[in-house]
This record gives sequence, structure tokens and C-alpha cells, in this order.
Amino acid sequence: MKINKNTFILLSYICLTILNFKLLIMKKITLLSAAFLVSAFGFAQTETYVSETGGINDPVVYVNQNGGIEADCSLSGPGNAFENGKSCTQNLGRIVAHDFVVAADEDGLLEVINANVFIGGTGSGVNAAFVDVYVWGDAGGAPDPGNLITSELGFVPDNQVVVGTNFGFDVWDLTLDITDVALPGQSGVATSYWIGLSVEATDASNLFWENSTAGLIGAGEAYDDGGGGGFVIDNTLEGVYTFDVECEPILGVGDNLAELVSIYPNPATTRINIQVPGNIEITNVALYDVLGKNTGATLVNGSVDVSNLAQGVYILNIQSNRGTLTQKIVKR
Repeated sequence: MKINKNTFILLSYICLTILNFKLLIMKKITLLSAAFLVSAFGFAQTETYVSETGGINDPVVYVNQNGGIEADCSLSGPGNAFENGKSCTQNLGRIVAHDFVVAADEDGLLEVINANVFIGGTGSGVNAAFVDVYVWGDAGGAPDPGNLITSELGFVPDNQVVVGTNFGFDVWDLTLDITDVALPGQSGVATSYWIGLSVEATDASNLFWENSTAGLIGAGEAYDDGGGGGFVIDNTLEGVYTFDVECEPILGVGDNLAELVSIYPNPATTRINIQVPGNIEITNVALYDVLGKNTGATLVNGSVDVSNLAQGVYILNIQSNRGTLTQKIVKR
């Protein structure tokens, strides 16, 4: 079939119009898809409070939130039926911290942290991949970034259990049996510390450390939103947590180190055990014979192996951050 020039021009124009229309439709679909993804995921990654995520406030409590005190001066923040939570998402640079006060004339030793965190949709199985743990000194009622006592980054929780649900999230109780952290006290005055957490979910989603208005324990909740502005204190909120802390009296100049250190058995046949309070750090242990020769015995996991030593009398020398102790040991 022969097509004249005018017909060819008309057909070409129609084809171009159709092509442009298809491109326009595809562009609109792409923009709508992007807008949907932003609304579905982008905003969910930036909310500060779990109550802002759009989930229904309908708490279901599986486990009593009152918590338990394990050590002599541990501290628990009160729950309130999963009232709310503050974002502490690691990939957003966010940190939430709460204060712990060591009483005057005491030293503290932080051993275990438990924290309730909203993570993942209800029944999804999404929980904590790891936690960054921080301990700061205090600066006028807020964490002191220039006085970082210690940090333990990438810590994998020792245990995680769902204790309830709210706002469409599971609430997980995270147990963090961290490396013990010394919290030195002061004579005659209390000493404040701040314990902070930044948590990463297994699906990298936004998550929230549970808080409530059920009762303020200390200075309140410190929040760093990751934007570079540092910590902001909300003195109306308290986190839901347990800080498992052992406390011991500060050893003064007049205190007898021998009364605080336990050495047993004596006489000994195979091993000598040495136990000290949490506020005493052993820096060196040596065992000498009666001629003053070092036997080479060392302290391993709180005990000294004497099984290869000859029977007789030895002198045990213990050096610590609170002084030196010398004691006679009998090997049978």
C-alpha cells in the first residue's frame, strides 16, 4: 500500500503522541511509587516516639513489668503498660540514657542491664541484632560526652524475650550481661553516672526504649537524636530498665585490707582462692618461699595453683588499688 507524505506525517505524529503519553504515565507511576515508599518506610524511620508510628494504643502485658532487684543497690525504672517509648535506633545515631546515682561513701559495680524495647511488628520475630552500651559521667544533670567511662559496642544481648505488645510492636526485654563497669563513689557526696543504649534491629527498622510517666527516679530521660545537638533532658519521663549494681563501702585510710580480702583454704593442698569486694582491684599476686624466692605461682580466675609446690610455709603478697596485703600460707 502506498502512503502519501501527509499520511506519513500524520501517522508519525500519532506515534510520537502515544509514546509521550506512555512516558508520562510511567513517570507518574514512578513518582507515586516513590511517594508510597517514603510514606510507608521513610517516616517510620524517623519518628521519635513509638506513639507517633500510627499503631493503636492497646497494650497486652505478658510479663509483670515491676521487675526485680538482683544486687544490693540495683535500680529499676517503673513500667506503665507500655505507655510509650523513645527512639534509640543505632543506624540513626540515636541514644537514650538514664542516670544512676552511687550513694556517698560507696563504690558501685555495674554488672547487668535489662531494658524493655519496642522492636518489630507484633509477632514478626524481629528483635535486637546488637546494642551499643555507653557509661558517662555527669555534667550538671546530663551525660558528659567528654567523660566517657566506658563503651561496649556491638554487644549481642544474652537473652531476649517478648514481655508484651502495644502500638503494633512487640516489646522485648533485653538482657545485657556486659563486662563489669566500676562506678567509683566519693566520700561524703553522691556520684551520678549515665547509662546509655543505642540498639540495632535485625531488620534495621526504627525501635524505641520503653519509657513512662509512672514515676521519676532520677534526673529523667536523656535523648540524643543523632543530629549533632547533644543530649536533651526530659524530666517527666523515666525508662523501663533494671541496672544490676553491686555496692561496697569505700575503703578508707583506716580500713584494714585484711578484713576485706578472703583467702582460703589455709592450709591448702592444691589451690588458694582469693576473693575481694567489687571496689577492690587486684593488680598483682606473688607467692614467696621462706627464703624470699618467688615461686612463680600466679592468680588465675581468682585462685592460685599450689599443687606443684613442696609442703611448707609461704608468703602470699597481694597488691591492689587499695593497698598491699601480705599473709602467711601453709602448703600441705
